[in-house]
Amino acid sequence: MPTSRLRALVHPGLLMPGLVLLFAALFLRSYTVPPAPDRRGGTAVSLAWPNRPFFGSPRADCLGLPADEPVIACLIGSVARARADGLPLMQFGFCGTCYALSQRIAGLGRDEAAIRARLDAIARFGW
Repeated sequence: MPTSRLRALVHPGLLMPGLVLLFAALFLRSYTVPPAPDRRGGTAVSLAWPNRPFFGSPRADCLGLPADEPVIACLIGSVARARADGLPLMQFGFCGTCYALSQRIAGLGRDEAAIRARLDAIARFGW
């Protein structure tokens, strides 16, 4: 009896496409670059290996650097890696929520003072 209820809830013709979509969702990543005078900024949704967070940004990638390392090389390298690693699916305008979320996720479990100092260093470059 329980399997007949399950069949009633899940149409057999939708099961396989649904599983394929769920599998593909594991590889979806978004990467947000903020706007600045020299660039448009925006959010790109791409297919990439799941070794990056779901919501990525240059700020989030560079929060874990030691304090004595220059931040601009990390920011530029982060954008280049995000563009090279994924297969772009969609491009949107700047998503402030995605950007803030990536920063919050990257800062989880880290020293708040160190995060604030790194964000101040990043902000000097307009990121």
